[in-house]
This record gives sequence, C-alpha cells and structure tokens, in this order.
Amino acid sequence: MDLRQLRYFIAVAEERSFTLAARRLNLSQPPLSQHIQTLEAELKTQLLHRTSRRVELTKAGEALLGRGRAILQQIKLAEDEVQSIGAGLIGTLDVGATGSILRGRLAELLAAYRKVAPSVKTTVHEQAPALQIAALLNRTTNICLIRSVPTEHGLTSKLAWREEVVLALPHAHPLAGRKRVALSELASEDHIVLDPNSSEFARYIQKCCVDAGFLPRVSQQVVDAQSIPSLIVAGFGVALVPQSIARFTTADIVFRPIRPSPPSADVFLVFREDETSMVVRNFIKLAVRYLSHRKSPRQAS
Repeated sequence: MDLRQLRYFIAVAEERSFTLAARRLNLSQPPLSQHIQTLEAELKTQLLHRTSRRVELTKAGEALLGRGRAILQQIKLAEDEVQSIGAGLIGTLDVGATGSILRGRLAELLAAYRKVAPSVKTTVHEQAPALQIAALLNRTTNICLIRSVPTEHGLTSKLAWREEVVLALPHAHPLAGRKRVALSELASEDHIVLDPNSSEFARYIQKCCVDAGFLPRVSQQVVDAQSIPSLIVAGFGVALVPQSIARFTTADIVFRPIRPSPPSADVFLVFREDETSMVVRNFIKLAVRYLSHRKSPRQAS
C-alpha cells in the first residue's frame, strides 16, 4: 500500500462514489477503480461494497479510513514542520549581549523578531564580550552583539547600529553645567572604567584617552557598562560610556557629549562565517532591514 492508493481510497470512502471521487481527484473512473482493486488485492481484504447506486464501506474499510486519515494528517504535520524549520520559523536562537547593548536597540530588535518568528525559542545570554566570542567559537551561541569588529578566524560581522561614547557624571559635578566636554578635560578626574581584559571596546576607550593626552586614573573597574551609573551616584568618579546607558538612568546622573571627535560605540552583529541555520540567517536579515530604517542614537542627536 502506498500513499497514492491511500488517498484514492479515502476519496472514494468519503464520497461514497467512484464518480464523485474521480472528479475530486481529477482522474478518470476506470484507473481509480483499478487502483482500489489493486489495494484490496494487496491487503487480501475487501474494503468496499459496490452497488449500482452507492459504495459502502466494509468493517475493514471503516478501519482503514480512520487509520488513513490519521496517517495523512501526520504526513501533513510533518511537511508543515519540515517546511517551517527549513524557512527558519521554528528552532532556537541563542544571542550573546552585554547589559548596555540590551539597554540600547537590541531590546526593540528582539521584540520585532518575536513578531515575525513567534515559534523560535530565543534566549539572551548576558556575557562580557570576550565570553561572547568564546561562546560563538564553541557553538554554544548563534550570534552576539559587541562594540568592535571581531578578529578571530571564522567569524564575520555586520554593523547593527551607530552609537557614540558620552561622558556620564554626577548631577552636581562642575562639568555637568557644560553643553559638551572635550576628552582632554577629563585628565584630572577619577574614572570608572570597563575592564580592559573584558573587551576590545574597553581597550579602545583607554586608547582614546591616551591619544587625548592622559591615562585614566582608575577608581573602579567593571565588566559591564550598566554597572557604572550606580558607582557614579556613589561618588567614585566619572565614566565614558555608550550613549545607550543614558536610557532608564537615574536623574542623579547627567550625560554630556564629547566634542570634538567623540569615540565610537558602534554595535556589530557577529556570527560564524559557516553559519547554515535559517533561524540565524533570518534574524540577521531582519536586523539589517529593521535597524537600517530606524534612526540610531547618533543620527537622532
């Protein structure tokens, strides 16, 4: 018994007529009758009682109709599932990010993705950038968002959105009354900094300070920029942070642009060059399309 025979039998059983079944199947009646006879011969069982007016099911035919419908339903479910997986609409997506990037545009991107792929199980792993890269290389995550272009073999990247570094400082600080601050003016300040061992971005910020003529005087060192506001409120100093940190931050802290030549805090989507998952490919396509049509913080300022 093959699937074609099963479909032909179900059509005849449901229509109770070879003529109506043949019309439904877009098939002439003689071949249809031959297929049913062949099926009965293979099963060594009569499935239909044929009369001049109507076709009736035998007990065996009733059993096959029930089983056959279930088989075709399972085949349809399998086809739908396979097609959805192939289209990237079902599966898992593991995303690495820092808290500061979640504060930025990643949250809105994930919300947009969930609308178009609600059946994909998306998990965000909050990790330092160095750990994100390691997770990608170990294939425990699919994609990460960091503030530097990766140099590791086998990884590639796309610009997600543009952002710049701003100065975060206490509301009562003398520089808080300024509209903008030059990087060189921060030489005598205590700095809360990102751990240079945690990311390329942290080392980049340090280099920008050195290029401005000073090495930051470090009062506190953290792994994630979102830890910095609490330390600023506690009086540990000022900090150079991505612009997105200004979102959802207490009024006790003010943010001032760096002028001229603000350091960059651009965010990049990083993924494996040999990535084959349609879930990941679809996410990247959506990210590029979605983010390119919405202004970044730098563009909006």
